[in-house]
Amino acid sequence: MRKVLPLILIVICLGASFVTLDFLPEIGDPSSKPNTHTTDYYIEHATTETNAANMVTAVIVDYRAFDTMYETTVMFIAGVAVVLILASHPERKNRIRFRKVRKKESRDGKPVYRTINKEVVIPLIEPMIMLYAIYVLFHGEISLGGGFQAGALLGMTYILDVMVIPERDSLIRLPKDKSTALGGIGTFIYVLTGILCMAGGGVFLEYEKLPIPMHALEKHSTGMLLVEVGVAICVMATIITILNGIMERVHFDDDTD
Repeated sequence: MRKVLPLILIVICLGASFVTLDFLPEIGDPSSKPNTHTTDYYIEHATTETNAANMVTAVIVDYRAFDTMYETTVMFIAGVAVVLILASHPERKNRIRFRKVRKKESRDGKPVYRTINKEVVIPLIEPMIMLYAIYVLFHGEISLGGGFQAGALLGMTYILDVMVIPERDSLIRLPKDKSTALGGIGTFIYVLTGILCMAGGGVFLEYEKLPIPMHALEKHSTGMLLVEVGVAICVMATIITILNGIMERVHFDDDTD
């Protein structure tokens, strides 16, 4: 039953998507709003109304902030879906096996792989990637970077840490349940930013109404940064959740247990 339930959920979600999304305009429809007045408004007013240094960031986390929030929610749901679909743990003998490329066998019979000082290089690269991810995150409002890119970089750091040198103590270790919860926290940060705007007397995600002692334009930049932080956490946690779910169902030929 545990194997059938995820398939039923997938069929239901796909069916609901085909039924409910039929009202959307066709791609390239010249009469659709993006192809009439909406795009012109974004081009003419984006940087002045949002205090963003580029139009892309203004559209993603301001004009279409609801859309980005739902994209973040979809990322979180994807992580939860992986946990549900891969909930059953097959016996080790039935797991998918991958053979790694070997150069030779050592005297004690353990495999020796082709590598270029991975034990030295990877621990040096990981902090650099994380630092660059933080840079991308905190400069999202003045560049084309932001939460999704920063979250992907942080998730890649975890992948390197876990898969390249699995025998050493990991720099980051997040079990599947904790990474799933962390994805929910990232989504909650995004929603909480909108709620704080409402508490300040504005509408949902109206950053100028954040209850903080700043100028209106500074509030706008702060609100954009807060939602980008939530997106980054959610994306990173979802990547980690998916990796953990897959790793529990595969077996490499150098596993010791």
